[in-house]
Amino acid sequence: MTHSEFHARIRQTENGPTISVRIIVPEEVAKLPPKQAEEQLNALLRQIRCSPEFAIHGLQTVGSYEVPPPKETLHGHNTLVEVRLPYTLHIPNDLPFEVTCPQVGTATVVLRKVWTDLSMDSNDLEIYADNQLIYYGPTKIGSPHFPQAPELGPWPRFTGTNVEIMKDTHGIFRYTQVEVFFDSTLVDIDGEDTDEQVQTALEEAKKRGADIVNYLLDVYRYVTGSEHVERLPAITANRVYFADHNLLSEGISIGNGLGSAIVNRSGREIQRIKEMLRDGTEPPRYALLLQSSRAALSRGQDVLAVVVAFQALEILLEGKLRESYGRQGLSDGDITDKLKQYYKTKDRLTVLCREATGGRSVADDVAFWGLWLTQCNRKRNGVVHRNETLTGQEALRVLELCEQCVARLLALPFPA
Repeated sequence: MTHSEFHARIRQTENGPTISVRIIVPEEVAKLPPKQAEEQLNALLRQIRCSPEFAIHGLQTVGSYEVPPPKETLHGHNTLVEVRLPYTLHIPNDLPFEVTCPQVGTATVVLRKVWTDLSMDSNDLEIYADNQLIYYGPTKIGSPHFPQAPELGPWPRFTGTNVEIMKDTHGIFRYTQVEVFFDSTLVDIDGEDTDEQVQTALEEAKKRGADIVNYLLDVYRYVTGSEHVERLPAITANRVYFADHNLLSEGISIGNGLGSAIVNRSGREIQRIKEMLRDGTEPPRYALLLQSSRAALSRGQDVLAVVVAFQALEILLEGKLRESYGRQGLSDGDITDKLKQYYKTKDRLTVLCREATGGRSVADDVAFWGLWLTQCNRKRNGVVHRNETLTGQEALRVLELCEQCVARLLALPFPA
């Protein structure tokens, strides 16, 4: 199908900025009489916005049960946090596990495997062998049908009975619901004007429940070798219940948020993509690693984020030094010997960078250098060499300082 491109200028509000856009339409629109073509183009322009109309990150309700559940269903505790995992943990339904979580204390967890509507009539029998896995049968696979309609998505639209995706991280055919029971002390959540106190109590319970669930995932992964069962950065508590106050909250969380759909990237980005693909230009490895570090951080993989961010800095640094020394006439062997002599990143950023750039270094900014040494280099070494733990905020700080160090390194006068 051939298309035509029209240029237009739009402004969403009276005082808003004017934006130049290009409208790509079927060729037959361009062949219409001018007035009709203009009407069609205006109709198309009314379907776009210059900024998102909304962003939703979650929904929550707060209420009470008309008939509170019996206290014995809470396994001797006064608080329940319910979480739905994107994994199936192959553990018998409704079997209580007593937990002593190193971070938050004692609790009871009860797991329940749930079949989705893609797996109708699947088996719920609970049975296990002493020393091997066993499987449901008979199995039956329904769709997909070929060719699969594009609107059904990029993945094969399977249905079936007694089947599941191997190493599934999306709960497609089956997932596990976890109920976490523990004791909490709630203060000042009765009476008037208690919204803030209730919200604080709910957030504290969700945080404690998330810590217990992640501990459960660590233990399950270690014992079973199921490497795909990773900690979850943001755990959605679908239900929180405080029995002593008959206070119930139910809700959902929407990852990075739900908002207006993007039409296309900007023309500048599209042109850059086109040029790089045409010319065979590869993205810099350090830049991809920094993006991977950000992605790991968003998944809650703080240690991985720190290691990858520091690796990005080290790769860029060594590349710059090798290129610079090569331009000075040193052989590959001599360059390698020099790098082995100064193997610590902080020494390469100071001693070797000054050699390579005629006396300049990122350490020239004393304030930045002090922060990098204490909040980045020292934290990374503690994680890698001493198995130290760090918070998500500390991991983010390491990443940010690596990014700043990369930017400063790129600004140094290395020989062209």
